[in-house]
Amino acid sequence: MSTEVIVSGLGLLAAFIGMAILIFKRVSPIIIGPLAAIITCLAGGIPLFKGVTETYMSGVSGFFLSYFFIFLLGNIFGNIYQNSGAASKIGSIISKKFGAKHCMLACMLSAAILSYGGINSFVIIFSVYPIALKLFEEADLPTYLLPGIVCAGMWTFAMTGPFTPQIPNVVSMQYLGTPSYAGLLPGLSGALVMVVSIVLFMNHSAKKARLRGEHFQWPEGVNRVDENTNAPSGIISIIPLALVLLIFNLTKLDIIICLLIGILAALALFWKYLPKADMLHMFNSAASSSVVVIINTAVIVGFGSVAKITPFYAFATDVLTNSDANPYLVAAVGANIFSGILGSASGGISLMYETLGDTFLEYAQQGYNLEYIHRLCADGCGGLDSLPWNGSIVSVFAICNTTHKLSYKYNFVTCLVVPIAATFLVALPLAIIFG
Repeated sequence: MSTEVIVSGLGLLAAFIGMAILIFKRVSPIIIGPLAAIITCLAGGIPLFKGVTETYMSGVSGFFLSYFFIFLLGNIFGNIYQNSGAASKIGSIISKKFGAKHCMLACMLSAAILSYGGINSFVIIFSVYPIALKLFEEADLPTYLLPGIVCAGMWTFAMTGPFTPQIPNVVSMQYLGTPSYAGLLPGLSGALVMVVSIVLFMNHSAKKARLRGEHFQWPEGVNRVDENTNAPSGIISIIPLALVLLIFNLTKLDIIICLLIGILAALALFWKYLPKADMLHMFNSAASSSVVVIINTAVIVGFGSVAKITPFYAFATDVLTNSDANPYLVAAVGANIFSGILGSASGGISLMYETLGDTFLEYAQQGYNLEYIHRLCADGCGGLDSLPWNGSIVSVFAICNTTHKLSYKYNFVTCLVVPIAATFLVALPLAIIFG
């Protein structure tokens, strides 16, 4: 290993550590991303001005262009659900079904159902947060636990599992030409392990909080939302979500078209429940918030474009592509590494396919199951993506009136440790045995 490889590797490590520290200090990702790019340029021998103004910004703009419409339409779809009361109706039905005793499971399922319907996680948290607060109040649990379980519903099995219309599954389909249900056995098995492990861990954390004498406190500045009686019924509320899921899985239509159909169906079914005077504000709010979320993600993803031209990145990629390791292991490890570098599942999986896509297709020609590679890539990108500098985590903590110091350790377990364990201890062995 040459000196320039070692120095650029240390530079990447310094950038990661710096991003983690600054995020805990509540510095905006919009500031952190360029700073990380500067450190990486200096350590990697990359011309600073060109590296930041061209390479870094091309990464930011490239991610924005690739995923803008998915974020925008997902937000519009979610805002229609939120403003019509349909999201609250689904959550209320789940909360009444499970009650305070099963608070954690109810919160996770509420988020997972909306995620499987194709709604952007930024909107899901707005929709589920009031429901989760009510459940936490009934269960008398401190609210710093709330992001750990709600994010698990949005970002683990519902984001990476079979059939989901979320970006990790969609990108894998586009690059590999595989169906949305690719790798069904390892995918469903891993998802089941995630659900059980996450609920057990969060219930254990809740029990420890009670033993410490901690109680629920309603967050300052958050209005109580009474149950909306003027809302669609439970069956009607689920129809647009189910429609998106079915069309996405049964046809070859692009996810953007599927979301457009879902939006039109939601407008038609929920029209009488929507506040007509606030319709313009609703659409404007969806557009604005989608830009905030995609920018928070893109400015970190842009750092990956700079990391990609460092000597260490070339060395690490060469090790992966020329490894004698099992291709399924390469898929799972690679997805985690790239998502960890970018702090983003969507950005990481795209970067991974740009780097290793041809290698995966070569594996298929050698007789390896491309559908299993698809699933391991999707599962893998949902592991190290949840490092502290993930822009979505920053946004969710702000919405939930908490901080990294209070809540991140729970997200670390539910959204990082558990998905990695399920991928490597469940999905990967099954892929190796049956693939």
